Amino acid sequence: MRSRRTWWLLRSLGALALAGLAGTLGAGGCGDDDDWPSCGQLWNPCPVVNPDGTSNGACWGKCVPRLGLASFSDPLLFWIGPEESEPSCEDLVADDRRTGRPESFVPYTFARLRSIEPGQTVCGNCVCDRGACGLPRTVAANSSSSCQQTPEATNTPFNPPRTWDGRCTSPGTVPSSQVGSIWIGPISESACEPRVQDAPPVPEGPSQVAVACLGGVIDNYCPSPIDSCMLNQQEAHVPPGWRYCTVAEEPGVRNCEAPGAPGDPPQFSDRLLFYERDFSDPRNCAPCGCVTTTPGRCEARVSAYADRACSDSALIGTKEVAGGEGDACLYVERGPALGSLSAEWEVSEQPRCTPYGGEPHPRTVCCLAKPEE
Repeated sequence: MRSRRTWWLLRSLGALALAGLAGTLGAGGCGDDDDWPSCGQLWNPCPVVNPDGTSNGACWGKCVPRLGLASFSDPLLFWIGPEESEPSCEDLVADDRRTGRPESFVPYTFARLRSIEPGQTVCGNCVCDRGACGLPRTVAANSSSSCQQTPEATNTPFNPPRTWDGRCTSPGTVPSSQVGSIWIGPISESACEPRVQDAPPVPEGPSQVAVACLGGVIDNYCPSPIDSCMLNQQEAHVPPGWRYCTVAEEPGVRNCEAPGAPGDPPQFSDRLLFYERDFSDPRNCAPCGCVTTTPGRCEARVSAYADRACSDSALIGTKEVAGGEGDACLYVERGPALGSLSAEWEVSEQPRCTPYGGEPHPRTVCCLAKPEE
């Protein structure tokens, strides 16, 4: 932001006036010698005298209260109106102060926004994919009778495939001398997953659009030390439909400045909410999320066999494993080898969830209060 502001200072301090409508303003106390810098430049801030006798100090432009809002743009010109009448920042032209000839003046387009009418849907619809129960992914034969990993015990992995659905699987064979118990890892319980179900719709119906054009802003050029100078942006020369505003740099509803007391200069106190125009960009909509309304239940029965075919006659034992209860230990009598596993669900209930999110992110705009008529 500061580097762009410096660039505009260097470009704008050549004393331009917006919209090509300006008459030449007088300057007091400065010469017009070619060797002498013209008034308004950083190294020669001469006072500017308006045709009505008032003075902007050294500000060739508009003096506004110095901004006291954090994370907002510098004061800028803000246009609001119907889309068919939308101007471009390139439409803002200027007069050279010394020659009176029009000269290109293209402020930086800080933002292009739009309003949203009540009932308009602009973001995609949030849904929740329900979670699922997953069978244990880790199994091991332990030579002790209690699944304890002691220095004396051996622990031999016997993991089923990662995509195990409970059908008979044989990762190998563990000899009987290493099978005193069988450790079974925990059941997995996945949560609901949010996603955007549909692409954002094309907004329909009437709406207003907004354009924010940022030019040069400099301090210490106005009669009041608490004002900032919006260079080349005199109020009398700004085309109709433009206001003096500041735009929040990040989305969200934010506070503007407090209104000025009666008789005091207006502050950036008029709060407006606008929105980005490209709702296909997920950053411009609140992310989707899920709230669990009914927890899932996962309970499985895991069986171990001495052969590699899960034969009923070779059954070593069966162990119930429940989600949320951690691992389990199948105690076996010394003797059989371990050759295969199978599992089946006793309970497999997916959690139920309610989606949230998907609202458009607003951008807060704070404008100088309009004077009371």
